[in-house]
Amino acid sequence: MLTNITPNLMVENVKKTMDFYKNVLEFSIIDSVPNNEGNFDFAILSKDQCTLMLQKKESLIEEYPILETDQVKPSLSLFFLTDDITKIAALVKKKAPFLKEIHETSYGTKEFAIADNNGYVLTFAEK
Repeated sequence: MLTNITPNLMVENVKKTMDFYKNVLEFSIIDSVPNNEGNFDFAILSKDQCTLMLQKKESLIEEYPILETDQVKPSLSLFFLTDDITKIAALVKKKAPFLKEIHETSYGTKEFAIADNNGYVLTFAEK
């Protein structure tokens, strides 16, 4: 039985990405693995019921060689459900440009989207 899924995002700089999620979306740092370069190889972040892992590109490729790439090229978007899209939009709007403003979808949600500092698209939706 599957009970949860936690994305592990490949990133160029774990510290800068931790700062983005902490400062823009108010995630908390649950755990991190520092490296010898004064940065981090890995981190786990959390906010409310959402958990997200970040892993430095080189570290993730070492663990899973099939992910070999010259640069981080986001190929997925993260879809967050919220019960107060107006509050989240107000929080985010001051700190990150919108890719899509709040709009009604054909499937009955209100949504908006931003990109994180690595180019991953983050969509926020309220039913």
